[in-house]
Formats: sequence, C-alpha cells, structure tokens
Amino acid sequence: MRGRNLMRMSIVASLLAGAIRDVCMAGHPAELRDQANRIAPKVRLVDDAAFFAAWNLDNPGMEQVKAAVDASDYAKAKIALKRYFLQRRKPVWKINHWDMPEKPKGKPQQHPKYKAGEDVLAHRFSGGGYSVDFGEKIDWDYFPVKFPDGRRDTAYTLTHNINRFKHFSTTLGPLYWFSHDEKYAKEFVYEVTDFVLSHPAPEKWTGAVPGPWQNLTSVIPLVGTWLGGYNYFLSSEHFTAEAHAVMLKGFIEKARYAVRNPNSVNRYLIQLTGIYNVGAYFPELKQAEGFRDLAVRAMTAAMAREFYPDSASIELCPGYHGGSCSMVGNMIKSIRLFGYEPPEALVKSLAATYELHALVATPVGGVPAFGDTWGCGNVAKTYRAIINQTDNLVYRWFATHGKEGAPPDFSSTRLPWAGWYVMRSGWDKDALYLCMDAGPLGASGHWHEDFNNFECYAYGERLLSEVGVYAYEMSNKWTLYFRSALAHNVVLVDGFSQKRGYQGSGVAKQPRTNDWHSDDVFDLAWGYYEGKWSSYDDLKGKKAFELGTHHREICFVKNSYWIISDRLTTPGAHTYSQLFHFMPDRTVCVSGADRAGTTDANRANVMLIQVDPITSQVIKGREEPPQGWYSGGHHKKEPAPVLSFDQTSTDGASYDTIVLPLKPGQQPDITVIRLPVIDENGIPVPPTDVCALRIVTPSGTDLYLNDLRQREIGPPNGRIKTAGDLSTDARAAVLRLDPDGRLVACSASAASFLKFKGNDMGEKGTTR
Repeated sequence: MRGRNLMRMSIVASLLAGAIRDVCMAGHPAELRDQANRIAPKVRLVDDAAFFAAWNLDNPGMEQVKAAVDASDYAKAKIALKRYFLQRRKPVWKINHWDMPEKPKGKPQQHPKYKAGEDVLAHRFSGGGYSVDFGEKIDWDYFPVKFPDGRRDTAYTLTHNINRFKHFSTTLGPLYWFSHDEKYAKEFVYEVTDFVLSHPAPEKWTGAVPGPWQNLTSVIPLVGTWLGGYNYFLSSEHFTAEAHAVMLKGFIEKARYAVRNPNSVNRYLIQLTGIYNVGAYFPELKQAEGFRDLAVRAMTAAMAREFYPDSASIELCPGYHGGSCSMVGNMIKSIRLFGYEPPEALVKSLAATYELHALVATPVGGVPAFGDTWGCGNVAKTYRAIINQTDNLVYRWFATHGKEGAPPDFSSTRLPWAGWYVMRSGWDKDALYLCMDAGPLGASGHWHEDFNNFECYAYGERLLSEVGVYAYEMSNKWTLYFRSALAHNVVLVDGFSQKRGYQGSGVAKQPRTNDWHSDDVFDLAWGYYEGKWSSYDDLKGKKAFELGTHHREICFVKNSYWIISDRLTTPGAHTYSQLFHFMPDRTVCVSGADRAGTTDANRANVMLIQVDPITSQVIKGREEPPQGWYSGGHHKKEPAPVLSFDQTSTDGASYDTIVLPLKPGQQPDITVIRLPVIDENGIPVPPTDVCALRIVTPSGTDLYLNDLRQREIGPPNGRIKTAGDLSTDARAAVLRLDPDGRLVACSASAASFLKFKGNDMGEKGTTR
C-alpha cells in the first residue's frame, strides 16, 4: 500500500503487531489472565452480604450504607445506597437522572414513541424478522425455532434483541421523561428485576447457558442501554431501593461474567467496553479500578490480535469491521467522558483500523458486502465518527464528501492479510471498481462460502452484486442458501457449494505473497480454492468431499474492463456453473451464444462476454435448489436475477470472461478473439494453460496474455510464449494499441523481455 495521506503499512504493522495468530483466539492475552482471575474470582453475588461486600463502603458519602451493613440491616443499607446514588453528581453519563424535566411536557399519546411504548408495555416485540406477544411475563430464554433434531436454534435474533434492552433508552425512558407517567417506570422495574432474578448468573459460559447469558447478549446492556435506563428511572419511586440493588447486582455480575468468560473478535471488544463502563461509572466498587485497568490494557492488546496489519478485522466481514472500530471508539469516548485519558497507543491504533474503509471504499460510498455485512455501509458516516480524533486528510475527505482534506493518492490496492484486491479507476462516483475476495474464511461465524467472489461497480451503479445475509438461524434453509457459494459470484461444480466453514474459523498466519500486480496499465490478482465441496444445506459438512480446485484470476485492463479466467480441475465428467448475481431491479438478458448482461434503459449496464461460446441462462426466484434471490434484511427475500454460464466437460473446465461496464445508452461494441499460443519450441500451448486474447473496441486493440500454469504472479517462470505478434516470458502482459495500430502502453509482470512485432518493449515490459 502506498499513499502520503493514508498511514503507511509499516506504521499500521507496528501498531497492529502480531503476525502469527492462533485460529482459536478466544480469551484474554496471556499476560492479563492472572489479573482477570484476581479481579473476578467468581461471578455470582449469592446474597445481600456478598452484594455489599463488592462495594468500598469507606467511600465518602457511603457512611450510612456502611453503618447499616455493619448492623446486618440490608434493607436499610439498600435505602441508603439508593439515596447515595441519587445525591451523587459524578461521574456523568450521556444522560443523567438529575436532568429529568421537573414537569411533564405532555401526555404519552403526544410523544412519537407512544405506540412503540404501548407495545413494550404489552410485551409485544418485533425484530430480526420475527414478532412475539409474551403477555404478562417476558420469557427471556425464548427460542422457539428448532433444528430437525429438536435442539433450539439459539441464533434466534428477536430474543437476543429483547435481552439487549435497547427499548430502555429509545422508548421507555424518553416517554417517562416526557410524560412523567409512572407506568413506564413500573415496566422498567419489572423488566430489570425479573431479568436479573429469573436467570441467576452462571460462573462459566457453555453452549447450554440460558439466552440472557450468551456472551454477547449478556454484556451489551453495559455498553449503554442499562446505563441509560438507570439514569432515566433512578428518581422514580417505583424504582425502589430493593429494585435498585437488584439492578446494581446485575451490573456487577454482568461485568464479572465478561471478565471470566472472554470471547473473541467484535464480541470481545464489546465485552471490554462493558467492563470498562461498569468500572468507570461505579468507581465505588472494590473492583472498579481493576475493571478499568483490565479493559484498557486488554483493548490495547486486542488491537494487535483482532486486526491484521493491513487494517482488516480478522473476521473479514466489512460490516462487522465497522462495528469493531466503533466499539473501540466507544471505549475511548467513555474514558474521556468519565474524566480519564485514553492511552495514546489505543487512540492511534483505532485511527489505523479505520484505514480499511478508505482502502475498500466503493464509488458510491460504501464497502463490499462480503460475509454477514448487512447493507453496503456509509463510509462518510463512518469517518465522521472519528474525524475529530485524527488529522488524517483522507479520512476528512471521505467524511466531508470531498469538500475538505485530500483523496487517497492511489487507486488500486491489495490487502495481503485479508486477501482482498481492489481494482479501481479513480475516486469519482463514476469510477470503475471491482473488489475480489481470495482470503481466508474469517475468525468468526460471519463468513460466507465465497472464495474468489467479487463485487463490481461502474458509472454510479452496483453492477455485479452480493445478495444479502437473510438471517443467523442456521436451522433455516434460506440462511444456508445465502451463506453458500450458490449466492455468490463464483463457480459451482455439479451444483455443489464450497465448504470451508464446517472446519471452523480461518485466520491468516501470514500475508499472501506474489499475489498481485498493479500499475497504470493493468491490475492482476489470483485465488486458488482447494477446499472441499458439499450441498448448500450441509450445515456441519458431514457430506463434504474432495472434488477439485478452482483457480480464478481477475485482470483489470485500465480503465476499460476486467478479464476473469477460471480454471477448474476436477477428475471425471462434471457440470460447471459460473454465476453472476444482480440486484432485484436489474433486467438481465441473454444476447447470444457468447454474451449476456443487463439491458436497463437510462442506467449503467454490464455485459458478460465469453471468449468461447457457453450456454447461459437467467434464473430468478427458483425454490429448489434455491437460486436467484436477494435479501434486503432479516428474513426478507425477493427474486433477483442470476446469470449462470453452464458447461459439461471431463477432468476440468475453463472460462475466460470479459466483464464490460457500459455507460447509460452505450452499446457493447467489442470483439474478442482467442490467439493461439506456441512455446519456444513451436509447440502449441493450450488455452487452459495460457490465455491469450485480442480485444477490439472503438478505443483500439488490446493484446492480453496470462500464463495460468504458474500460480504466483511475482517470480519469473522463464517460459517463453508467442501469441501472434507478441512474444514474452512474462507471467502476464497487456499491450494497448490505438485504432491505427500504434502502441499506446504496455506492461508485463515477471518478465525478462517483452517483444511486439519483433521490437523490444523494454527489459521488464515497462509501462508506456
């Protein structure tokens, strides 16, 4: 990576050190584990004595609490404890109980959240594609969806949403402050006390713990929703001293549980933020300083463990990368809010992790929707969250939509740890852009079976697309479809999907090398899938088997089009399907034996041109096996066209495909001819080994040669090849001629010579 405005790779690497990573990464860093055990030797507060033993009763202002505890009068101690917190004015939170309006502003019906409040009061909840009406009592451990063997699918989203209590800060609290209607306080108190008392805190996480104590769900309230709810209702008479003590017990147990049961990736960062908030907002706790110190030290260390040196989160899911960055940012904001100073290393590391968004930003201001990325994101909004914490001009340029700062001083780039390759023509909205994913699976459950997948944009439109996530419930057929290779821009063999996930997470232990060529003439990247294959719905990979390999290379001939070369090696006769997915509103048509694409009037389009005639079909909304769908949200799906180029062959298959973006109204005026290739002895080299093309457009003629016998791009292979007037030992080469046949530019990768019509183009095939 290069660029005066972005932090250089060497800086990022020093901040995000830790090149070799273990695939199994849950837990605190080794140097902090003893500290964690000392801070929280156990989780549960078994009785009132244990609860009050957690507090430093010698703290100024807690004299009455201490006297009552010394007399074993815990009821009186709880009254004194609430009185203490009502009188306390520091530290502050984002909303504070003493700011409650003295008089109501109106009736609940006048507030915009009134209907949402009525649903909460009635215990009617919706989210994640589900709705539930609990009636009188909320079931905090409600998981109605089952696997075929009867096990609960604990990824059921709605229950986790309820257990995170967002409605405290978004609905009940605002309604209470607006109306002073105590029914909202009563509901808050019911939910807090019932939640804490109905599911006692476990000491250790297992897969069988109740939903409220799933690692992520249990700690998210500490990030803000419980602190907001606490302040909204602290002054209410219905938030009794007993209920107040119950909630404080919940705060302590949740923080201790997070300390004793650390997770990984974004979940770990959320845990650390919650632990810090409890230690900072309740400095009267004996464990408070320990909570804060552990959380800050662990978060600083996590920046090296949870992010690669190329800035990508090890989850390799752009959507969750943003969430991880924001959680680190939330901790830094909390540190400052509570009156402390964040470590400089933590602040710098955070700024470095935000570099990813600039590296992969699409022309329309989003990020590639790889993995469980819900939507395409908003890069400007992302950078606005950090713009005041860094003087980075590129971040400011994105945050202000180019009004301030400066754009990156590169176009195409690679992330060697993530295995992402961004090929772009520039930074304007109409730029040509493709991002290829040839990296590891990812460190968490947010991966998809999408090796060699890509997204493509041009002229302000997303042309070739990711098609969504659908849901997290793995008992659902449609979740499995959207996670499978069937729903990505890859190649299937006999309808089978790639199958990596059943083997667990995939984390890179070293960066990819010899995987990239980029200059002013062309970009080139490769991916090689050697994993197993299985049906899309084979959740645990019990039927996964060795089938063959898929070698894909994508070349961007700047700034005109892409060439995709797919080579599949599979013993025996098989059927292959090369897939291209589109958004639901696109019209896709087959135009002939060698081409198909979108044909929407007044919009940018894309034409897929096969060098060799291949049968193609457009599939939309097929139920079984599922194909041709788009998901715009939880449990939402609608038909969307997918173009499938299908062929049957023995012992492998080849595709050489031109991806030609078209401006609105532009017609696909292009001719592609495969050139025969011979080696230095005059022996023909088959196109499966070397792809050589003559591509003619109104702009001129391009000659393309790519030696696919060699996986690596970097080192020379010494194999001399001649295709028409082109002769070279390059790994790959592109020559560009104007309409009159004059050489405009040329470049080669890993070449000692490059000749055209007998003329030497330079020792290395340099760019012209």
